[in-house]
Amino acid sequence: MAYIGNITEVYSLFIASIISLSLFAIGRFYQLNFEKETHCRWFLVPAILFMISAALHALDYDGVAIGCAGAIILLIFTVMLYNIMMGVEK
Repeated sequence: MAYIGNITEVYSLFIASIISLSLFAIGRFYQLNFEKETHCRWFLVPAILFMISAALHALDYDGVAIGCAGAIILLIFTVMLYNIMMGVEK
């Protein structure tokens, strides 16, 4: 039964990585069309952290801290991208 938990966690980290890559694509599209710096390359960092965490879970190691760090970085850069796209002043 422990394998189901590991499979579910690896799958959810894979989905989180896809979401991070989607935000990268959105930021890149906005940067190319509106010529505003969106720091879109930083969205690759959480995707890489999620994949490392998923690999660690698949190998029965604990990668929760790496996944949590990826989630925090993703949250910060998502808010930054939102502020840039909506024109929120600092």
